[in-house]
Amino acid sequence: MSAAAPARPLRVVVIDDTADLRDLLRLALGRGGYDVVGEAGDGRAGIAVVREQRPDLVLLDLSMPVMDGLEALPSIRRSVPSAKVVVLSGFGATQMSERALAAGADGYVQKGASLDSLLAYVAEVTASGRGTDGHGAPEPERPEAPDTPRTCTASMASRAPGADAPPPGPASQISWWQALSMAPMGILELADEPLFRIVFTNATAQRLLGASAGPGTPLGFTSGPLATLVAYHRLDADASFDVELDGGTVRATMRRTGWSVLVFLDSATEDVGLLRRAIATTAHEIRGPVAVICGIAEASEWGEDDLEPDLRTRLMGSVARQARMLDSITADLLTAAQVQRGTLRLDLRPVRPQQVVESLVHDRHRGVPDLVVEVRVDDDREVRADALRLEQMVGNLLGNALKYGRAPFLVHVRGEGDRVCIDVVDHGPGVPEDFRADLFREFTRASGAVATGTGLGLHVVRTLAEAQHASVAYAPGRYGGSVFTISLAAAQEPLTASPVEGVGGAVEQ
Repeated sequence: MSAAAPARPLRVVVIDDTADLRDLLRLALGRGGYDVVGEAGDGRAGIAVVREQRPDLVLLDLSMPVMDGLEALPSIRRSVPSAKVVVLSGFGATQMSERALAAGADGYVQKGASLDSLLAYVAEVTASGRGTDGHGAPEPERPEAPDTPRTCTASMASRAPGADAPPPGPASQISWWQALSMAPMGILELADEPLFRIVFTNATAQRLLGASAGPGTPLGFTSGPLATLVAYHRLDADASFDVELDGGTVRATMRRTGWSVLVFLDSATEDVGLLRRAIATTAHEIRGPVAVICGIAEASEWGEDDLEPDLRTRLMGSVARQARMLDSITADLLTAAQVQRGTLRLDLRPVRPQQVVESLVHDRHRGVPDLVVEVRVDDDREVRADALRLEQMVGNLLGNALKYGRAPFLVHVRGEGDRVCIDVVDHGPGVPEDFRADLFREFTRASGAVATGTGLGLHVVRTLAEAQHASVAYAPGRYGGSVFTISLAAAQEPLTASPVEGVGGAVEQ
């Protein structure tokens, strides 16, 4: 009587756009007795790996560049009809599990679950088919075991550039003009004349009306609908009405002074909508880095046999990268809040872009497998900028390229007359032509975009550029892809500390 042949370990393919998470899943699955035979960073590449490796199990992220998980799922199912497919996502189970299961997935795990519970759930799915909720219906998430797995909680203090900038001064030193500038409601003063020339706008009104709302500009040049309604109500002692502006629908209230017209713009309703969208998208964007950090914290408790010194070093590098990603997200949220409150403050000094770019690429992307970002410097002149804010701008553009574009990636510092330009180049699909006008607006995304984000990154870049007397622009690449360019004034002479007005706050030059 011959002995039974040992069971072959199940072959697994991991498809996720976060290299650090793929590395962690590979480690956990290997420890659980699985054989990870391939991995990919987007749905299209994942389909190719699945066709080549013919795995028994596929772990598939939903939100990825190039092709997302829901798009890739039918092709994966056709390629390996007998394999089990477990979907991973940062979205809530109630939002996405039904769609994933309807498209052919065998199970659903929300990112952030412990590694032990993920392995137990995968074992259940591969052993008995789809998990059930006890009533025969597919179950997207495995219920917690009697000994509820540990949850990962942490208090993380992310310090964004300028987060601890001092206030303007004691209340007794703040003038009424400064108080108006920092008011959360839009305040617009107009000359009482047929053209209603703009006399004053505070930061909130500037945000709602756009960059053209400068002193001396006729209101009609900035907002035709608002100018029409102001003219209609100009003889009223006071009036209130709703008006559609570039920044959203707002409630406008008019009051007359002796020689001018004051218009108060209350954007509370639109701001609530923006806040809700920001919370939803940011929660998803944060979940990925948190899942990696929590998973590594859990893995750190494994024995030395599972974690050799080199592996521990690699995992600590993953923690550092994901923590920087969280810091970048919180920095964008804080910057957007400072712009809306009118408290954005900058410190313009001579800065060498080469140093900022090389340090950024080295610190954030060092050690990421299969990722190469070329840095090319043809102009080493200094520029007038806030070094931390410039790093935030370049980091956002590079992060955008990595999320939506494809390799090769290039950051090119070059001269253009009295300007120094920083190009961030990728070779992806580029920006659709019908979306380019809205590219730098808050919380906007091209229709059909498969990757996610807070919707703030490019808006923050534009806002910070304008605050530093710089500019940012998009152009399609000569051979495809995208080219985002930051253009800054070269620092020809030493700078003196004289205050100038910036976007939403003071700027020291």
